[in-house]
Amino acid sequence: MHTSTLALELTTTALVIVAGLAVALLVLIVVAPWKQVRAEAPLDPDVEATLLLRRNPDEPTGEIPAANIADLSDDSDTTRGAAYDDLREL
Repeated sequence: MHTSTLALELTTTALVIVAGLAVALLVLIVVAPWKQVRAEAPLDPDVEATLLLRRNPDEPTGEIPAANIADLSDDSDTTRGAAYDDLREL
């Protein structure tokens, strides 16, 4: 029984040490390059867009462009009236 408690304590201690090292390594990875990254000049907007989109933003995408909305301010009742007259005759 004495060896099982000793093994349990050593296992717990080893896991705590490994977890502490993992947290310390994560903090080091995040904090260490911080000054170098902040000191770099900002990217050109075109280069940044290319990197973020993973393609050239000037190339066509193959998407269908949005349709233009017809000008609804032109009220030509004469053409609409003729169409409705034809429908009334049915």
